[in-house]
Amino acid sequence: MKLRILLSIILIAIVFILIAGCSSIQNKGSIQKFSETSDLLLNEQDLMQLGMRGDCKTEEYNTSEKMAISQYSFCNCTIDDLNTEIIIELSKYTNFEDLNDSYQYNSLHLRSSEGLISENKYGDQSRFYVNHESDYGGQFDESDIYYYHLWITRDLYLIHITSKGSQEAKERVKEIGLKILEKFK
Repeated sequence: MKLRILLSIILIAIVFILIAGCSSIQNKGSIQKFSETSDLLLNEQDLMQLGMRGDCKTEEYNTSEKMAISQYSFCNCTIDDLNTEIIIELSKYTNFEDLNDSYQYNSLHLRSSEGLISENKYGDQSRFYVNHESDYGGQFDESDIYYYHLWITRDLYLIHITSKGSQEAKERVKEIGLKILEKFK
């Protein structure tokens, strides 16, 4: 009899902890609206509005303690009027810690502060860069080729948009980021 009461108390405590834990996790970030990175990809209409053409692929991964990314989408696009290539990467992480670690490493690694255009302008975590000669290896960049990088995190997603080509691509990279962020609404 005492064992049943003790087990009941433990079970009630576990249920309470799980309910409290779930509610605190939901308050940590906005609630997921998507189940796949492919839901965030630019469709044909989006590409046409942005004056682009391209194709996308999505990969799914079996998650484990060693694999922090559950899905990855990759788009290879072209802006013909600017003679510029655009790469869009969308990664869905399994937890916020790995997402933040990846964001911090990728958006800061090998880049100097001289190329920073904006920070936190497109959400809580965003960084927008252009290549600069002070970057690691920047002295080897061609002077008429511009590489723009825009990183944004939202929920468990990391968005990375990269361009190679014209200096005028700066505005298009911003537009692409904003178009993807609209899909979260």
